[in-house]
Amino acid sequence: MTKTPSPSGFWQRFHRMDESKFGLLLTLPTVILVLIFLALPIAYAFFMSLNQIELTISPDWDFVGVENYVGLLSDTRVTATIPRTLYFAGLNVVVTTLMALCLALVLNENFKGRNWIRVFILLPWAVAPVVSGVMWRYMFHQSYGLINAILSALGLINKYVVWFDDPTFALSIASFATAWKALPFSTLILLASMQGISESLFRASKMDGANIFHRFRYVTLPHLRPTLIFVVVLQIISSLQAFDVIFTLTRGGPGQGTVVLNYLTFVNAFERLSIGNASAMSILLALLIVSLSGLSIYISMGRKK
Repeated sequence: MTKTPSPSGFWQRFHRMDESKFGLLLTLPTVILVLIFLALPIAYAFFMSLNQIELTISPDWDFVGVENYVGLLSDTRVTATIPRTLYFAGLNVVVTTLMALCLALVLNENFKGRNWIRVFILLPWAVAPVVSGVMWRYMFHQSYGLINAILSALGLINKYVVWFDDPTFALSIASFATAWKALPFSTLILLASMQGISESLFRASKMDGANIFHRFRYVTLPHLRPTLIFVVVLQIISSLQAFDVIFTLTRGGPGQGTVVLNYLTFVNAFERLSIGNASAMSILLALLIVSLSGLSIYISMGRKK
């Protein structure tokens, strides 16, 4: 009877590896990909933000340190975009989260045609952002828009409204268009979380005399808290990075009324070719995203305690 050859030293160490080291080994390819496609571009963008790069003047890079960041704080174009960006993101987060929660609650119930409605809700997710922006622009068109036609037919307006002449209206419409695009994904996430709640909890609450509002408050909502936090953070990130809808819907108008920080970064980078300044804006936007996301998580966790 032949003796099975012993494994090599490498495979012996591999078989004796504990679970924590084996887990780290499995995540190594992902870490490498993150470093290549995420960490390196961020580091390169930060390096460019420390240089004056004006391609319309010269291809040369001049190291200026933090001057680009100091210039951003004194630039009225940049400081004016901050409240617009926060308003746009805040409205988007509130509308998307509330509507997704309501839709998920409805779709979690058993009724005829529920599967068809689920498929129908996915349609906005399948529409390209550029197409979505063009569609919403025609819906609110001043001469032949669907919204003006409906309001006029209902007698709510005497003449067609020029929606995009008002910066607040224009920015709100862009925020609603972004929320409409993000709604299906948020709804599916919340619906999946709801369907993971045990039915025994609802039966027990009914036996204790809890009505539908009490069941939502004390059973559904506590179980949805982690998922709601995830949805809010996801919407904060996506809304602060919004560009496609604003580009096709308003182009930053009227005037500069809908220019948010991400759109201004695009203008500086690809229209003015001020790469150093645009890189500093992108780093500022990344810090804003991290700060607001961390703040929302901290507030949510604090309430949980």
